[in-house]
Amino acid sequence: MEFDIDLPTFLTQGDEQRFYQGLKDLTAVREFQINKGRLLLRMEIRFLTKKASREFIALLTRYQVSLVPLRCLSETNKKFAWLADPGEYWHQSMFGDPKGAPERKVING
Repeated sequence: MEFDIDLPTFLTQGDEQRFYQGLKDLTAVREFQINKGRLLLRMEIRFLTKKASREFIALLTRYQVSLVPLRCLSETNKKFAWLADPGEYWHQSMFGDPKGAPERKVING
């Protein structure tokens, strides 16, 4: 599955390097490209375990990256239905108000 995600503004070069290293450390991440402030991310969903999903969400949250693109995981794959739990800290960021939520972009889902 591929995601098109807005990148944050990094505070330092080291900060940016830690973000990309965090992505590289995730087994499910197959490749990523940066293009004009966008992160094009290809993930192998079969390797995206619950623990890895939580790590990914934490990484994106730490850098204030929108979680809206991940919403499609819970909407299209029963394996990720737990993401829609309103009791989880990311719920508002991922699902929020549907009327005000930014458009999600998934490529080759």
